Amino acid sequence: MSQGQNLQQQMQQQAQQSAENFYAQSVGSLKTQIQNYRQQLEQYSEQLPEGDAKAQIEEMVDYYYELEGSVDQTAQDQGIQDQVNEAAQSTQQKMTEFAQGAAQQAQDAAGQAAGQAQEVAGQATDQAGQVAGQATDAAGQATQQVQDTVSGLTGGQQGDGQQQGGPLGGVTDQVGQVAQGAQDTAGQAAGQAQDAAGQAAQQGQQAAQQTAGGQQDGQQQEEPNATHAAQQKAQQLGVDLNQIQGSGTQGRITVRDVMGASGQ
Repeated sequence: MSQGQNLQQQMQQQAQQSAENFYAQSVGSLKTQIQNYRQQLEQYSEQLPEGDAKAQIEEMVDYYYELEGSVDQTAQDQGIQDQVNEAAQSTQQKMTEFAQGAAQQAQDAAGQAAGQAQEVAGQATDQAGQVAGQATDAAGQATQQVQDTVSGLTGGQQGDGQQQGGPLGGVTDQVGQVAQGAQDTAGQAAGQAQDAAGQAAQQGQQAAQQTAGGQQDGQQQEEPNATHAAQQKAQQLGVDLNQIQGSGTQGRITVRDVMGASGQ
């Protein structure tokens, strides 16, 4: 074999190795992204109460598990599973380091902003204290003037020390009686409203219990509660969904439950 042929063969081998490395790196990065997206969806699911929204997110999570399985199967078929796993770990480490650096920068910026805000708040507090003191003094003076004026209108004392009613003394007594009557009427109305609200709440609770009981009866008659991906996985592995206890929302069966039941 000539030197030229050897060189050509070496170039072909290098090109092939480079292509395999690139393929393994790209598949590993893809696997890492799928895992991160799935973990984010799982965090969203944990924050939601039991219901349709949480069930839909669990369905999405199951499809991500299926994608991860497809990537692993492809890497195994191509004989590059080790390279893919190494690339996935490397990508995950780089993303973690980048996220930590960004978090540190954000924390530093937040610390500076908090310090500036604290200084501004201190200045505003001092100014508010001064304004409040001035307002208190003005309010005290105005209150004293009102008290003097009311005292002159509703009653006063004669020169010999005897009580003398002012021009509004009788009106003040009538206003007091009317206010007392209004207070009594309001108390009775509030008591009646409270009784009516209690009865309505009790009726609503009974109706809700009846509705919930009817929904449970309907669910018991339906097929096993499982995500679409879990149903497909169970069919592929030959697993009976009726024998699996779901870990999802409202006992929903997920791909992880199916794989656990099959021993994978």
